[in-house]
Amino acid sequence: MSGAGDALPAQILQSAYLVLERGAQAAHCAGLHSPNPSPDITSRLATTGQLVVRSGIEIARLLDSMLRDGDAVTANLPSQQLFLSQLLYVEPVRGYLLLTYTDRKLANSAALAARSLTLRCNHRGAQFAFTANGPRQAAHAGQPCIQCGMPTAILGMQQRRANARLLVPAEAPVSCDLRMGLQAFAARVADVSLDGICMLVSDPGIPLCAGTRLERARIRHPQCEPFHVDLVVRHVALVVLPNGERASRIGCAFVGPREDLENLIRLFIIDLA
Repeated sequence: MSGAGDALPAQILQSAYLVLERGAQAAHCAGLHSPNPSPDITSRLATTGQLVVRSGIEIARLLDSMLRDGDAVTANLPSQQLFLSQLLYVEPVRGYLLLTYTDRKLANSAALAARSLTLRCNHRGAQFAFTANGPRQAAHAGQPCIQCGMPTAILGMQQRRANARLLVPAEAPVSCDLRMGLQAFAARVADVSLDGICMLVSDPGIPLCAGTRLERARIRHPQCEPFHVDLVVRHVALVVLPNGERASRIGCAFVGPREDLENLIRLFIIDLA
């Protein structure tokens, strides 16, 4: 399985974590999203059976959960080598993760020689697979290890479906039309979490500030009919995109019923039939 789409700029992910740490609890207390607790990915799998995660926020949460549980991760390498490892460190802001070395030198050498590693993990009763690009030598707290790029997608399935053939849909951009009075602005939805944290990227000239309420923002995606959501801006900052262009990074909290949030979540956490 390969990652889909370009990785988010580090500043956008950093904003996501600022919003998560400082704004999610306040948003919940203020009634900015459903009072019912949002499920995590493994809980969601119990209902859906199989899914693909393209939310950077949820990918980081899931990898961190694997790390804290001490789960084994494996990769099949050329020459029938099996790479058996564990996550040592996850750094979503800078966009990398660290893996422990296996006790087999040939497997370590084969992993470092690969362009990418397709890793699999049995986590809390479900199986997950993801691609980590660019393995290279590194060290963490004096311990030699392997550094790879953060995955941009994770495939998850329940154990009973582990051998099923899946058709993973291609990633498509999620656009957002914002209105402020008589003015209309275009933005891109860069990320959405299960608990309603939304990250938008837009033109730096849009006059937004923390506390602005964006009502009936129109969400557009090639694979579904347009729909509307309400958002409250929590954080705005200027960033430089990978192509060198300047943009505004907008961290928002979703406002409204859970079913409306689900419409948005399904564009980033895709249930597979």
